[in-house]
Amino acid sequence: MLLHRRRIALGAALLAAAVLAIYGASIDYEFVYDDHVQIERNPWLRDPDGFRLFLTRPFWGFYQDRGDGPSNYYRPVFGWAYSLVARGFGLQPAAFHATSVALHIAVTLLVALGARQLFSDRKGLDRRGEVAALAAGLLFAVYPAHAEAVAWIGDQVDLLTALFVLLALFSYLSHKDRGGWTGWTGPFAYLLACLAKEPGTALLLVLGAVEVAEWRREGSLGAALRRASARLAPYLAMFAVYVALRIHALGGFSPRSYGVTASPAGAAAFAAGLFARYLAFLAAPFPPRILASVPAPTLLSPVAIAGLAAAAAALLGLAAAAWSGRARREIVLPLAVIVAFLLPVLAANSIGGSNFSERYLYLPSIGLVWLAGGLAAWLAGVLPARMRKAVAAAGLALLAVLGATAWARAEIYRSDLTLFRAAVRTNPNSEIARNNLGMALFNHGRNDEAEREYKQALRLDPRAVPPLANLAVLREKKGDLAGAEATFEKVVRLSPTHTISVVHLARLRRKRGDRAGAIRRLDTLFVAGGESYDALIERADLWLEDRHPEKALPLLERAVRTFPDYSRGWGLLARAYADRGETAKAAEAARKAAKIDPKNADARKVFGKAIPGRAS
Repeated sequence: MLLHRRRIALGAALLAAAVLAIYGASIDYEFVYDDHVQIERNPWLRDPDGFRLFLTRPFWGFYQDRGDGPSNYYRPVFGWAYSLVARGFGLQPAAFHATSVALHIAVTLLVALGARQLFSDRKGLDRRGEVAALAAGLLFAVYPAHAEAVAWIGDQVDLLTALFVLLALFSYLSHKDRGGWTGWTGPFAYLLACLAKEPGTALLLVLGAVEVAEWRREGSLGAALRRASARLAPYLAMFAVYVALRIHALGGFSPRSYGVTASPAGAAAFAAGLFARYLAFLAAPFPPRILASVPAPTLLSPVAIAGLAAAAAALLGLAAAAWSGRARREIVLPLAVIVAFLLPVLAANSIGGSNFSERYLYLPSIGLVWLAGGLAAWLAGVLPARMRKAVAAAGLALLAVLGATAWARAEIYRSDLTLFRAAVRTNPNSEIARNNLGMALFNHGRNDEAEREYKQALRLDPRAVPPLANLAVLREKKGDLAGAEATFEKVVRLSPTHTISVVHLARLRRKRGDRAGAIRRLDTLFVAGGESYDALIERADLWLEDRHPEKALPLLERAVRTFPDYSRGWGLLARAYADRGETAKAAEAARKAAKIDPKNADARKVFGKAIPGRAS
C-alpha cells in the first residue's frame, strides 16, 4: 500500500512537472487582447459591490464601450475568480498567469484520476488503471490545443469550468456506484460550472447518457427511471437556478443574435460544419487556429455532410448503448464528454466573432485523452514485454513532440504583438486580428504600420467600431485634430455609449474653448447609460471649474471607488473637498493621490509643494 501511494505521488509530480515545463514560462507573459479590458479596465474587480454586480449583470456589463445592446455572456464565477486574484495580488499579469498554470495542473490531475477510476478494477489497485491515468494525464498536460486556454488569461474560464465539471461528474458517479445520498457537493460544483461558462451546462447531457447506457444495472426499467430521476433531480434543480439567474441578468436566456446565419437550415449547416471541423482538429490539432472564423457552409457541402454523419453516428451509438443497457462506461463516458461539450459552441448565432477557437476543445479533449489512456492500458496488458517497451518509447516520443508544439504555441500569447502577428498570418481577412495588431503596433510607437492595419480592418468591415475609434485616437496623436474629431463623431453615431470617443470629443472641444459643447457631450453620455472613469473625471473637472464642488463630489467618489489606484481622481477629489472647506477629507484625498503619484498636480494645488502627511 505504501509503495502504491508513492507511485501515485510520483505520477502526480510528473504530471505537474510536465505542465510547468510547457507553461511555466507563461507566468512572465503580458496581458493580451481582452485582458486589457477584462482586467486592467474592469472596475468591478475591486469594487466593494463587485461580486453582486457579476452575479446580477452580464459579464461585460462594466464596459460601456461595447454598447448597450443585449449580451449572451453570463459568467459570474469567472468574474469572481478574477476579483479574488486582483484583490489578493493587484493587477499584475504574473498572478493571473500563475493562477492559470495552477488550474491546468489541478485539471490535469483530475483527468488522470478520472482515467484511473474508469480503467481500474473495483479495488483500484491494478497497474492497468495506473497506466491509463499516467497516459491520459500526460497527454492532457501537453495537448497543443490547450495553449490558448492556459497561456491566455482571458481563457482562464475554460480551466475553471473544467475543474468544476470534473468535480461534479466524479461526485455523481460516486453516488451512482455506491448508492445513498452523497450530499450537495456535486450539484453545487455543477452550478459553479454553469456560472463559470455556458458549456458547463452540458454536463447534464453527459450524466443522462451514462444513465441511459447503464439502466439495466438497476434491475428493471421502472427502478432505473426512479433512481436516475432521484440522482439527476439535484442537478436539474441547480440548472433551474442557473437559468433563473441568467435570465434575470441578461433579460433572456440568449437575447442576442449575431446574424451569422439567416435561416434554420443555415444554422444547421453551420453547426454541422463546425462539429466536423472540431472533431478533425481534436484528432489532429494542427496548424494553430488563432482568433479564427470559418465561412458558413451550405447544407450539402462536404464539411456539413461530414458533421451530420458524425452526429448521426453519435445518436446511433447512444441508441445502441440504451438498447444494451449495460454499455461499457469507459467507452460511453469519454464519447459523451466529447460530443456534449462541443454542442454549446456550435450555435454560431449566439457566439459570433471568432467562431472557431482552440479553447473550445479544452473540455471535449478530456474525453479524447481518456480514450487514449484506455488504449494505452489495453496495449500494456496484451503486448509482450519487448513490444511494450517499444510502444512506450514511441508514446513518449510523441508526447515530447506534442509538448514542444504546445510550448511553441503558448509563446504566441507572450504579448499583443506576438499574438496578433500570428493571428494575421493565420487569418489575414479577420477584422478583429487586423484591429488588434494595429493596437499592438500603436503601443510600440509604430504609428504608420498601425494606421495601415486599422484601415485594412475597416475595409474588411466598414461598420466596425473598434478600428474606427482606434484610427481616431491615432489621428489625434499625429496632430490631425479635425480628422480625429470627425472620426470620433462617426464612432458615436454608430455607438452612442462609446465612452472613449465621447471623452476624446469632450477634451477636443475644451481645447478649442467650447466648454458648453464638452459638457453636452458628457451629459448626453450619462443620460444614455454610458459611464467610465475618464468620463466621470472629465465632467467633475468641469464642475470644479464652474465652482460647483458639490456636483463634482459624487462623480469623483464613484470614480475613486471603482478605480482606487488612479491618481487623478484622488487629486480632483482633494480639490473638491478643499473648495467645500472640508480640510481633513481634502488632506486624506491628497495624501492618497500623492502616494500613487508624488507629482500629482491637483494635490499640489490644494496643499502646495509639500503634501501633509507624506514622507519626504
